[in-house]
Amino acid sequence: MRLTLQKNKLTFLLLFIGSFFIALIGEFVLPEKFFYDAKTIVFDYYNEAGFKGSYPIAMSFYKYTHLGKLPFNVVGVIQLFFYYFILYKIGIPKDFHILTIKNIVMYLAFFMVAIFIAMPSKEFITFIFISQIVFLFQSKKIGFDLALLYSFFILILFGIFFRSYFALIPFISIILYYFSKIKYPNRTLAILSVSILIIVIFSGLHYIVKGDFFSDLARNSVNEIREGSADANSMIIPPMETTGFLSEFVNTIYSFFSVNFPIVEYKHLLSPRILLFIIWQILFTIIFIVRFSWGIKKPQENKKVLWVFYFLISYFAIQSVFEPDLGSAVRHKIGVLPLIYYAFYYDSFSKKI
Repeated sequence: MRLTLQKNKLTFLLLFIGSFFIALIGEFVLPEKFFYDAKTIVFDYYNEAGFKGSYPIAMSFYKYTHLGKLPFNVVGVIQLFFYYFILYKIGIPKDFHILTIKNIVMYLAFFMVAIFIAMPSKEFITFIFISQIVFLFQSKKIGFDLALLYSFFILILFGIFFRSYFALIPFISIILYYFSKIKYPNRTLAILSVSILIIVIFSGLHYIVKGDFFSDLARNSVNEIREGSADANSMIIPPMETTGFLSEFVNTIYSFFSVNFPIVEYKHLLSPRILLFIIWQILFTIIFIVRFSWGIKKPQENKKVLWVFYFLISYFAIQSVFEPDLGSAVRHKIGVLPLIYYAFYYDSFSKKI
């Protein structure tokens, strides 16, 4: 019996094999700072393991599964099977083997899985948990309304127990959905702009109630500690000191471009490694915006994937107040790769379904 393998599936398999080898040798060739989080999670220096918060839950997961006792590259290979199995179950686009810019950006994203999160990682938990949303929207047995409500529940639950800012995604997404129903010349640009404004308003409300802007809780507090160190070369440093609503608004706009269209980070252009991430991020953002603009032209036909786009746009807006550096921004995007993968190839998957 002759075994034949379609070109798109062969490409997917080759990407897995390439990622497999990257995961195997990554511990020996990647800079040590790539493994700071992994070491913190596995060694649990201050006995923080628990069941609330991203670090405590990750520490408990690797402790009780005993994965934390294995070498990082072994953990990476084990997790890689889960990553690729999930993406395989979502589907392989028919044109996945063709060298288009969109496919190349996705190929690189697949390899970034091996570079960034094929090790003890909080993003492994994020990847597994968030992938449920795609399967809900793809399911023929679950109606759209129920799938959407359960997606809200997943995001809020994940926010309560793991990463608090995920709980904001449903609320921002709902506002974007209703705002998208207003007719104006460029809905795509308007929705992106509104997402920034919403997160600034939420940050301002948090300041009124708690006394801190969102950026003070994450980006600013982290960067203050790292400033001047050798590992701070990709830090996002907004132009203004956060002293009030206006400065938070200006800094959020700057940071939104820094994490999604980082040409504003011109100081990094002389660093070849960081420059590669910048190029990938810019191409990714352009393709994402183009595909969203296509999808929103037929809202009823594309209602499922449009909600995935709203989730992602909300997430990208949230990144603009929480991400301390470009590396973290890219790594956290890889954590929600199932949503990105579905958004990139929704037309192919919808035909299959």
